[in-house]
Amino acid sequence: MEIEDLDEISRLFKLLGHPKRLQLLYLLIQHSMSVSEISKALNWEQSAVSHQLQLLRKYGLVKQIRHGKTIIYHLQDPKVMTLIADVVSHAEKIVKSS
Repeated sequence: MEIEDLDEISRLFKLLGHPKRLQLLYLLIQHSMSVSEISKALNWEQSAVSHQLQLLRKYGLVKQIRHGKTIIYHLQDPKVMTLIADVVSHAEKIVKSS
């Protein structure tokens, strides 16, 4: 594995390590949603949701599909869903054992 590969992996973990992005991704694991639906579910401003989605799209984690005038976002890679679900499950075990 090259140093550049490790740098890219590090950037991905940094992206996933941000609490708001992790919340957003965890929400999208459950079902696809529009910006306004995400905004309501997480109680965030729509501009904050859009900003986080833009970053996640840049790394290919989130994909958008247009349905008429509405854009629906969903996780693009099922492996990301598995990774996040595993991390959340592990974190819950740590919290319960504390």
